[in-house]
Amino acid sequence: MKESTQKNGWAIYKRLVRIALKNNSIPLSIAIFGMVITALSDPALSAIMKPILDGGFIERDQNVISLLPLGLFLIFFLRSIGIFLTIYYMAKVGRALVYRLREMMFEKLLHLPISFYDNSSSGDLMSRISHNVELLSSVASRSLIILIRDTITIIGLLIWMFYLSWELTLFFITAAPFIVFLVSTLNKKFRKLTHDAQNSVGNIIHVSQEIIQGNKIVKIFKGYKNEKERFDITNKFNNRSHMKLALTEGINSAVIMLIVGSSLSGIILLSTFDFILETITVGSFVSFMFAMFMILGPARGLASINARLQQGIAAGENIFELIDEKSEIDSGKETKININNDIIFSNVNFKYENSDSLVLKNINLKIETGKFIALVGMSGCGKSTLVNLIPRLYNPVAGNISIDNVDLKELNIDFLRSNISYVGQDTILFNDTIKNNISYGQKNIGDDEIIESLDKSYSLDFVNDMPNGINTVIGENGVLLSGGQRQRLAIARAFLKNSHILIFDEATSSLDSVSEKYIQKALDTLKKGKTTVVIAHRLSTVENANKIIVMDDGQIIETGSHHELINKKNYYYNLYNSQIFQ
Repeated sequence: MKESTQKNGWAIYKRLVRIALKNNSIPLSIAIFGMVITALSDPALSAIMKPILDGGFIERDQNVISLLPLGLFLIFFLRSIGIFLTIYYMAKVGRALVYRLREMMFEKLLHLPISFYDNSSSGDLMSRISHNVELLSSVASRSLIILIRDTITIIGLLIWMFYLSWELTLFFITAAPFIVFLVSTLNKKFRKLTHDAQNSVGNIIHVSQEIIQGNKIVKIFKGYKNEKERFDITNKFNNRSHMKLALTEGINSAVIMLIVGSSLSGIILLSTFDFILETITVGSFVSFMFAMFMILGPARGLASINARLQQGIAAGENIFELIDEKSEIDSGKETKININNDIIFSNVNFKYENSDSLVLKNINLKIETGKFIALVGMSGCGKSTLVNLIPRLYNPVAGNISIDNVDLKELNIDFLRSNISYVGQDTILFNDTIKNNISYGQKNIGDDEIIESLDKSYSLDFVNDMPNGINTVIGENGVLLSGGQRQRLAIARAFLKNSHILIFDEATSSLDSVSEKYIQKALDTLKKGKTTVVIAHRLSTVENANKIIVMDDGQIIETGSHHELINKKNYYYNLYNSQIFQ
């Protein structure tokens, strides 16, 4: 996050104002106009007390008595209009701000690199886009109302009080320096406590989300006690954080009110002195006291605004930290290469962020175009990492990968990925129809093409049995389907895209033996003339490969066909005989 955003709370609000003003200057102007009307009605109410008492009750002036009801009604009528304009149009500005911030955050989430998600908590990200945005908008709107309306109200009341008695007013405002000092000393405390409270919300979402996603594991392995304890720790921290914030805010407001109350008591005492009594009428004195008591509400609002501002600043820091994250780097411009060429790895090294150890070490590999390549090895040897470099989900830390003698970094990333189909071991489906899941990311796809891809992936039978066929909504991550059915739909999606480069990361791992045979037949048809890279743990998907790449500890230790490697009686031979791939 930018330094100015971290250390200067006003930088947050300046940025917020720029976003809010864009396309919202008219509603904001109307809301401010309403605040001004509302603010001026308070001094007007205080001012009307003087003629009510002096002219109405003491002097019995009929002209004054006849006009006072109308004047009082007009003040409340204008005040009601001001209140409506303030509430409605500030809500309009606030919701527009929430909409735009969420739009910016979601846009950023779409374009962040995979490495960002590797190091982030999904609960924290969900908290930012849901809770923090709402909090920031609410705090910003409320704070703006308080700053404008209450400040104008206090200024107006003070002017009226000066007019009535400058001596009493000067005594009253001696409390201001003490309030300013108190507020300034509590700024840092509020900021830290607010950060703790907001982070604890993200932790609660994260723990709850894991329980929702892993509910079967919790039930089968009886993890109730463990998860309850984990949630209790997070929940208690959240409770303590908010109570510390409430305690600090309460002390802040209470002390300020005590200062103001002491000032009021002193004024009442001072007003009993003869030199004051000789210069002020009964109406003026009551009007003055009325104005003093009316200042208490706005003063309380301004006293609490510091806590609100710190909440907004903390929320804004979290929001703009995400928005300011660097998007996935795409400096490539090339879109006219011949994609039907060999993929060449030259001295490629790779390690994950915040890790000192290399996951891939000096990889030199030629994946010939149109050939079927299999990657095998024990779990954690770097197979998935290697194939993830091809669509540039990650970039090498050393060496390069090229197609048609062009480094992948020089290719436009959308162009590169449009020529790659991917089916992973963790099948990703969306809470949408079968049709939309299969045609995901593609335009102008007809039902006939959808049905053809389902037929090729041997999914058509079970899809036809669904209530609405291809228009059936399959639930979050395809919860209404079996693991094998989800896998076949993912393969159908790859069939439909029909890319030149195919990547299958244990794509048949969730299939039963019968379904796997069908899929193998379909894959044999799909991969003709295409470059196919398969990560497999089953022998059936390995032995027919043109080349098998054997990996161990991030290195390529053997290459060759199935029969060549068996005849070498080395690492692959031992894996084969241990039936790891069976």
